[in-house]
Amino acid sequence: MSADVANELGIIYDPAIHLNMQSANGTVDRSLGLAKNVECTIGDLTFYLQIHILQSPAYDILLGRPFDVLVQSVVKTLSDDETTLTIMDPNTGILRT
Repeated sequence: MSADVANELGIIYDPAIHLNMQSANGTVDRSLGLAKNVECTIGDLTFYLQIHILQSPAYDILLGRPFDVLVQSVVKTLSDDETTLTIMDPNTGILRT
Protein backbone atom coordinates (compact mmCIF):
# COMPACT_ATOMS: atom_id res chain seq x y z
CA MET A 1 0.00 0.00 0.00
CA SER A 2 1.24 3.47 -0.74
CA ALA A 3 2.08 5.76 2.16
CA ASP A 4 -0.36 8.32 0.74
CA VAL A 5 -3.29 5.87 0.87
CA ALA A 6 -2.27 4.67 4.35
CA ASN A 7 -2.26 8.28 5.56
CA GLU A 8 -5.63 9.02 3.91
CA LEU A 9 -7.16 5.98 5.61
CA GLY A 10 -5.51 6.70 8.96
CA ILE A 11 -3.62 3.40 8.94
CA ILE A 12 -0.81 3.23 11.48
CA TYR A 13 2.21 1.08 10.71
CA ASP A 14 5.20 -0.22 12.65
CA PRO A 15 8.42 1.24 11.16
CA ALA A 16 10.50 -1.39 12.98
CA ILE A 17 9.15 -4.14 10.70
CA HIS A 18 10.15 -3.77 7.08
CA LEU A 19 11.28 -5.75 4.07
CA ASN A 20 12.71 -5.26 0.62
CA MET A 21 10.14 -5.70 -2.14
CA GLN A 22 11.19 -6.43 -5.71
CA SER A 23 8.96 -5.05 -8.46
CA ALA A 24 8.23 -6.77 -11.76
CA ASN A 25 10.76 -4.44 -13.43
CA GLY A 26 13.48 -5.62 -11.04
CA THR A 27 13.75 -2.54 -8.83
CA VAL A 28 13.91 -3.09 -5.08
CA ASP A 29 12.20 -0.81 -2.58
CA ARG A 30 12.39 -1.03 1.20
CA SER A 31 9.01 -0.84 2.90
CA LEU A 32 8.39 1.93 5.43
CA GLY A 33 6.81 -0.52 7.85
CA LEU A 34 4.05 -3.04 8.48
CA ALA A 35 0.42 -2.24 9.25
CA LYS A 36 -1.00 -5.09 11.31
CA ASN A 37 -4.54 -6.47 11.18
CA VAL A 38 -5.93 -3.89 8.75
CA GLU A 39 -9.65 -4.45 8.24
CA CYS A 40 -10.50 -4.97 4.56
CA THR A 41 -14.09 -5.49 3.46
CA ILE A 42 -14.94 -6.89 0.03
CA GLY A 43 -18.69 -7.17 -0.47
CA ASP A 44 -19.98 -8.73 2.73
CA LEU A 45 -16.68 -10.46 3.61
CA THR A 46 -14.21 -8.90 6.05
CA PHE A 47 -10.55 -9.85 6.25
CA TYR A 48 -7.74 -8.68 8.52
CA LEU A 49 -4.60 -8.16 6.49
CA GLN A 50 -0.93 -7.50 7.23
CA ILE A 51 0.04 -4.73 4.81
CA HIS A 52 3.49 -3.40 3.98
CA ILE A 53 3.61 0.36 3.38
CA LEU A 54 5.81 1.78 0.60
CA GLN A 55 6.72 5.38 -0.15
CA SER A 56 5.78 5.68 -3.82
CA PRO A 57 4.79 2.38 -5.44
CA ALA A 58 3.22 2.24 -8.90
CA TYR A 59 -0.08 1.20 -7.25
CA ASP A 60 -2.27 2.33 -4.35
CA ILE A 61 -2.96 -1.12 -2.90
CA LEU A 62 -1.57 -4.44 -4.11
CA LEU A 63 -3.24 -7.65 -2.98
CA GLY A 64 -0.65 -10.30 -3.75
CA ARG A 65 0.09 -13.94 -3.11
CA PRO A 66 -0.49 -13.86 0.68
CA PHE A 67 -4.02 -12.55 0.02
CA ASP A 68 -4.62 -15.22 -2.64
CA VAL A 69 -3.57 -17.92 -0.18
CA LEU A 70 -5.66 -16.49 2.69
CA VAL A 71 -8.87 -16.34 0.63
CA GLN A 72 -8.07 -19.35 -1.58
CA SER A 73 -8.81 -17.23 -4.63
CA VAL A 74 -9.82 -18.87 -7.91
CA VAL A 75 -9.60 -16.92 -11.16
CA LYS A 76 -11.55 -18.15 -14.18
CA THR A 77 -11.16 -16.55 -17.58
CA LEU A 78 -14.37 -17.39 -19.42
CA SER A 79 -13.80 -15.46 -22.64
CA ASP A 80 -11.75 -12.58 -23.98
CA ASP A 81 -13.85 -10.10 -22.02
CA GLU A 82 -15.04 -12.00 -18.95
CA THR A 83 -13.09 -13.08 -15.90
CA THR A 84 -14.45 -14.11 -12.51
CA LEU A 85 -12.72 -14.14 -9.14
CA THR A 86 -14.01 -16.34 -6.33
CA ILE A 87 -12.79 -15.77 -2.77
CA MET A 88 -13.53 -17.55 0.50
CA ASP A 89 -13.87 -16.18 4.02
CA PRO A 90 -11.29 -18.28 5.92
CA ASN A 91 -13.33 -18.05 9.15
CA THR A 92 -16.73 -19.08 7.82
CA GLY A 93 -16.01 -20.86 4.55
CA ILE A 94 -18.47 -18.55 2.73
CA LEU A 95 -17.65 -18.21 -0.98
CA ARG A 96 -18.25 -15.10 -3.06
CA THR A 97 -17.73 -14.60 -6.80
